[in-house]
Parts: sequence; C-alpha cells; structure tokens
Amino acid sequence: MAIISTSIPNMVNGVSQQPYALRLSSQCELQDNAYSSVVEGLRKRPATSHVAKILDGQMGNAYTHVINRDMNERYLVVLSDGDIKVFDLDGNEKTVNFPEGKEYLSAPDASKQFRAITIADHTFVVNTQVKVEMDQADLSPSRGVEGIVFIKQASYDTTYSVTVDGYKASASIGSSPPCETTKVAEDLKADLEANLTGFLIDMKQSTLWIRREDGADFNLEVEDSRSNSHTTMAKTRTQRFSELPTVAPRDFTVEIVGDNTSNFDNYYVKFVPNNDDETIQFDSGVWLETVKPNIPWKFDASTMPHALVREADGTFTFKTVEWGQREVGDEESAQAPSFVGKSLNDIFFYRNRLGFLSDENCVLSQAAEFFKFFPSTVTTLVDSDPIDVAASHTKVSVLHHAIPFNEELLLFSDQTQFTLDGGDVLSPTTAAITNLTDFEASLDAKPVGAGKNVFFAVNKGRYSGIREYYIIDDTDAKDAAEITGHVPQYIPGGVHKLSVATNEDILAVLSSDAPGSVYIYKYYWSGAEKMQSSWGRWTFSGSVLNAEFLDTSLFLVVQYPDGVYMERMDVEPGHKDPDAPFEYHLDRKVTEAACQVSYDEISNSTTFVLPYSHDGDVTVVTRHGGSVPGKVLGIEARDGNAITVFGKWDTEKVFIGVPYTLRYRFSTQVIKEEAMGGGQSVVGAGRLQMRFWTVIFADTGYFRAEVTPLYRETQKYEFTGRVLGSGSNVIGEMPLENGKHRFPVMSKNDQVQVDLVNDSFLPSKFLSAEWEALYTIRSKRL
Repeated sequence: MAIISTSIPNMVNGVSQQPYALRLSSQCELQDNAYSSVVEGLRKRPATSHVAKILDGQMGNAYTHVINRDMNERYLVVLSDGDIKVFDLDGNEKTVNFPEGKEYLSAPDASKQFRAITIADHTFVVNTQVKVEMDQADLSPSRGVEGIVFIKQASYDTTYSVTVDGYKASASIGSSPPCETTKVAEDLKADLEANLTGFLIDMKQSTLWIRREDGADFNLEVEDSRSNSHTTMAKTRTQRFSELPTVAPRDFTVEIVGDNTSNFDNYYVKFVPNNDDETIQFDSGVWLETVKPNIPWKFDASTMPHALVREADGTFTFKTVEWGQREVGDEESAQAPSFVGKSLNDIFFYRNRLGFLSDENCVLSQAAEFFKFFPSTVTTLVDSDPIDVAASHTKVSVLHHAIPFNEELLLFSDQTQFTLDGGDVLSPTTAAITNLTDFEASLDAKPVGAGKNVFFAVNKGRYSGIREYYIIDDTDAKDAAEITGHVPQYIPGGVHKLSVATNEDILAVLSSDAPGSVYIYKYYWSGAEKMQSSWGRWTFSGSVLNAEFLDTSLFLVVQYPDGVYMERMDVEPGHKDPDAPFEYHLDRKVTEAACQVSYDEISNSTTFVLPYSHDGDVTVVTRHGGSVPGKVLGIEARDGNAITVFGKWDTEKVFIGVPYTLRYRFSTQVIKEEAMGGGQSVVGAGRLQMRFWTVIFADTGYFRAEVTPLYRETQKYEFTGRVLGSGSNVIGEMPLENGKHRFPVMSKNDQVQVDLVNDSFLPSKFLSAEWEALYTIRSKRL
C-alpha cells in the first residue's frame, strides 16, 4: 500500500472516445462550452453578442453566404423561399433590386442546391439543379445570300466574265490602254444591270457586290482567260483568305475552306470597314475572324449563374449576367463548353479564371475574362483560351467541390480526390486532371482550406468524420489523415458546413442532426509536428444555421422560435469586454443601450425590454463602468421581451444575456509505466483508490468540482474567487484569482466521475491538474 500522486500537465487535447487506458493524460471524457488553447489553457468558451434580428419566423433550409469584400465591407447573404436578402455585419438589411432573374432562386432545399463565390463586387450564384442551355431563339447574325466579285488584276488581251443565275456578263481588255481593274468592274456591272432584273449590284473600286432584292439564293460564277488567276469571287465560302479583296460590304461573312497548303481550314471571317459610319455599307477595310451565321452562339442567360452586384450607392442588384458568346468558328471548331446540357455543381476562382464543375469536367474561363467560355480564335490554340478537361478514373467521378490548395486546384468527387495541374502557365495544352487519392467524402459540406491543409467531411453511418488533407513533408505525395479517429462517434451525421479560422487554428463543424451544437476542432502545429488535436462541443439555445469565421470573429446565424438572429463571437486570445478585465460569459449579450429601460417608482422595479425574446434563463448583471460591477439582479417577472428586476437600475450599466455551462469531465485515471521498447503501458494489477484532486487555475472567478461516485449522490466543491488573505478579495469587486483548488474524491478510480463546471458569467481558466491516490497491490512488480 502506498500513497502516490501524479500530474496532468495540461488539459488542451479535448475529448477522446478511446478506452481510457489508451488516452493521453491531456484528453478527457467530455468537453462542453470550453476552449482549448496552448497559450491560455482550458477556458470557458467565448460568449456571443446579439447583433440583430434578420428574419421573422422560420428560415427553413436556407443557403447563406458571406461576402468578404474587404476589411471594411462584409455582408451576409441569405437565400431562401425564392428570395435573397443581404445584411451588413451590424444586421442592417440592404436594398436588393431584382430587374430580372428572380425565378432562378426557386429551390425546394436552398441549403443544398446553391453555391456562390464573390469576386470584387460580383457574387456569382449557382443553382445546381438548373441545366445550362444555349439560346435557341437568338442566333448568330445572318445577312442573307450575297456575293462579291473581285477583279484582282487587269492584263491586256484578257476576257473576264461573271455568270449570275445563268446569265453570263463579259468584259475584255484589248491590246491598248486603258488597262484598269476598275474599268473591267464597271463594264461587268453595266452588263449585269442591263440584262438582269430583281438584283442589286454595287461597285466600289474593283469589287462588285451582288444580291437579289428578295434575299433569295442565286448562282454566281467567275472566270477569265488567264486561267482564272485574275478574278475571284466569294458567296458563302472561298478557298483561301488571300483571295479576299480589301473592299467589301460591311459585315459580309464568308467561310474559309482552306486547302492542303494551309495549317487550318473551315473558319469564318467578316468584313469590317475602316469607316465607322454605319450608313456607309460598302468601303475599304479589313477581314476579321467571326462566327458562322445562323447558329446558336449565346448561353441562355436564365440557365447560367446569376450575379448579385454591389452598386456604388451601397444597394445590391440580382440579375442575369452578360456571358461571353461564341464569336468565332462554328459548333465543331468552337464547341460549346461541356457543361451545356448539364447542371453546374460548383463555382470557383483559380489563377485569374472563373471556373465551373459539371459532371466529370472542370471548365475554366479565358484568362482574366471571367465571362468568356468560348475560344478567341479557331485558327490557333492560345494559352489564354478556356480550359475544359475531364477527370479520368475507373470509377464514375462526378466532381462536386473545387478548393485551391498548395498552388493547385483540389477537386472532390464522392470517392476520389483529383488535382488540376497546369505547370507554370495554365493553358489548354498544359491543363490535366490527375488522380491523387481515393478517400470517400461527404458532398453536403464544402471542404475548406486552412493554409497548407484542407479539411473535408466523411460519412460514417449515423456519425460523421473529418479528414485533414495535406502534403507529406519533403515529398509531393498527398494524404488525408482522419482527425476524428479517436472520436469516431462524436460528430453526428448530416454535416453541412465547415468553417475555419486560420489565424486561430480553429475548425467549426455544423451538423443538421445536432442543430444546437457547433463541434470545434482546435489544433496547433509546431513545424511539422502537430502539438494539439482537440475536439469539443459548443452548445447554444437556438439552432445554428450557419457559422463563418472572419478574422478572429465567428458570425453565427441562429434560429430561435421568434425568428432568425445574427450573433458574433470573438475568439481572439485574451478578449475582454469594454472597460472590463475579462469577458462576461453570457450568450446573446446586450447592454442597456440596446434595450428600452424604464423605472417604476411605485413597485420600485426596473424593466428592460430586450431586442429579442427568450423562453429560457436570462441573467442581468451590472457591468464595469457602473457603480457596482458584477451584481446579478434578481428577475421578478418576464413578459415576452420585457424583463423586470427589483430596484432602481435604470441608470446603471448592465449586461443581459443567456447563461451557458462549461463542463469538463476528466478521463478515468490509471497508473502507467515505461514499457520495454519505448512508450508506456498501463499497470492493470492492484487497486487505485482516488483521494484528492487539485486543479491549477489562473484568472478565474468561479467554478465548481462535481464528484459523482458510482451509486452515490454528486458532491459539489465550489471555488468562488473569494480567497481569505488575498489582496483582490475586496467588497464590490470581482476578483480573478490564480492558484489551485483541492477537493476530495475518495472513490475507486474507475467508479467515480469528476467534472469541472462553470455556469456563471465569470471566467475560468484551467492550466493543469494533479491527483493523489492510495495504491494497493498484493505482489511486487519487477
């Protein structure tokens, strides 16, 4: 028999569901409403402050998106019931105009059906259930049937002819001057006009422009007595680009058929006069590449992503987007993107290109031209052209999420992870999708990047897991370690949101199966070694619909019975309330300035009308800056939003909010010894009778230890912050003490439950713990 003791050096590694003999000493059985920090230890989680009520009633399955325009302008977008609303982070609703496109917002389950991305003042919204189509009504420009005849060269003793619908007009040059191409064109024009009816014939320099008055088709042929080398014609097509004249009708379009001497063929050009005067239809100019006439050349804008645009006056406009059209080629040489006829699964921005995922394809716009998904030319392949590549795998790999990662684009299907590689210059010739790993992934929650890592959710039946995707040090190999391996039944199924604060190393997980909870993963890397991997749970009195980190603040959208509210939580280390030495731990926290305050002399009571209604417990406490900080006021009556307390407090500074409880449950303690070959092993022999626990704390105002032996009632041992002889133990002040709290346990190690609890507004911060026990063993260990 011996009295032994040992210490728990820290309490920052959160919950473990492993057998207690396998856990780290810094891991626990339960951790609710606590925050694990390698700097501050284990403390009560930060409180939420009420920001504003943003919607009345139930929001349902809404989609929310945060616009992080810059440090000074950030907005919350709420999309539900075929409508879209925008709020700033103070809860003020912004005007949203709908000139068109509101029907695109229709969705039975907006939370799963929409995706969004913000680029500067444009937020692109994708309805993943709408198939993209080409506009079949508005076709590419078509001028009707027309032809041009070009007298290229004039030579003596040469005969020229033009045949139009069977009539052959002729002109010739004899053996004496003049020998001019314009003279040949004039003679041909005069002959045609004299013998043809129903035709319009114009001439400019040595070019003739011929078409029927009724726009109907006609036959056109040319020849000359110099082996047809002095004349050329173009109607709907011609052999070579070099045969086209420098004078032609405005927008005259012709197909270049090409031959074996050219590197490309079958492209279209149109004539653009040098003169910008639209009334001049026949002049000198240049030929530019164009699109084939009378084919679909535009997206149906009602089926493409729409844009929520921040206007200069601070309002927003939701409308269709003027997407780039097919400007060159035809349906073969400039094919529509692969997403036409399919729905879009995700939208992203990567290397100065806007991109979509659709089916198994990843499609990116032209470089720096976010609205253009058709090539700029079909005569050559340009590095800035759009990119359209497919994932190749033995499994069907429908791509659902795209995340920029380590200078690459990480693509997720339900069973496989790919990367879009492009080298130093991302172009249609260098882009390729490469299979990296084969991990099953949940498709409801979009993966999030966290510096050099990416977190994504996985389904585990009734529960969910989280994997951390990373690059193995000193290699190009990738892996995805499961960071919930030691808590396999902790996070409920239905994970729909991941949010990360990279500057605080926090991951927040939301699950539809536990709407009142946010599961928090706190981690810390020291070089290539992870020093902290802590899971815990934060609980709230409402249903958390969305959580988004912005810098060191967590913005929550919470559903309560009377409506939807926006709340803010500051997770920065050492955060304090104004004029106070600590943070008051009350959720939905407001000051008297946010309430209507009145004093009734007859009943000697003060009534505070809150900006929200709450059916549960509410605490009213005087705050720093007033006459008596830290006094909890007794509530006499409640009526809706109104709370009445006894006494005259209408001129006092107060905090009002909803209390929440920190609860930390220690793991069952065991004796461990050094094992042969390294590591530690559990000593299974003997009886370990726990006698006392000691908790070391700092900056703590209140907590209590709850000891629950098997089959016996719970015993409570409070620390109130009032320590005799302490210089901070002053009447009218709220002391925050550093020290230790010792309490008895007197139970067998595996037959007792030891909790640390803080249900007050005061802070608590636990650094480490120690325990003392009586150890009895019948034999001597060797």
